[in-house]
Amino acid sequence: MRASLLLAVAIVAIYVLSTPAMAVLEWIPVDSKDPQIEEYGKWAVQEHVKQTNDPIKFNKLVSADKKILIGFYFRLIIDASNNNGTDGKYQAVVHQMDWGEKLSLVSFNPAN
Repeated sequence: MRASLLLAVAIVAIYVLSTPAMAVLEWIPVDSKDPQIEEYGKWAVQEHVKQTNDPIKFNKLVSADKKILIGFYFRLIIDASNNNGTDGKYQAVVHQMDWGEKLSLVSFNPAN
C-alpha cells in the first residue's frame, strides 16, 4: 500500500514538473520578419491555392504566433491579394511536428 502511494505521488510530481516544458498552451508572439516564419506564410498560401484553386498571392506576413503542443503550431496573419489585385488579410494555422519536418495546413480563413 505504501509503495503504491509513493509511486502515485512520484507519477504526479513527474507530470506536474514536465508539463510546462512539453506544452505551451498560450499563443506566444514570434518575429514575423524571421525568414523561416515568413516561408511558412508563403507555404500556407501556396498550400491553400493548391487545395482550393483560389488564386491568391502572398504579399507579406503581418504577424505570427506559436504554440507548443505535440509539435509546433504557428498562427500566421498574412496579407495576400486576389486575382483582381485586391488585398486581404488571412489567418493560417500551420502545424509542424518537429523543426525541419513537413508542414501541414490546419486552417486558412479570412482574418477578422
